[in-house]
Amino acid sequence: MTYEYQDYPKYLYHPKHAPQGKVFRTADETKGLARKGWVDTPAKFPRPSRFRAAAKTWWAEWEWAVKALVVILGLIAAAITVINVLIG
Repeated sequence: MTYEYQDYPKYLYHPKHAPQGKVFRTADETKGLARKGWVDTPAKFPRPSRFRAAAKTWWAEWEWAVKALVVILGLIAAAITVINVLIG
């Protein structure tokens, strides 16, 4: 008995919807899936952005400082408004 290649059934993978893979039985089921991010191996998943990872790390470390700065600037703006109302 010799091996005969068959297109279907086949596994396709999607990074969000089916990272473990999903079996498709016919060509009609797979029509247009490549445009929606489905690939034939998880190795073809898009790589995460190094910038996004660095931004998350930065935000986790400095989030408290940014929030404190916003509060301080808000208090300064409120104080200036009150002084202007009292003077004028």
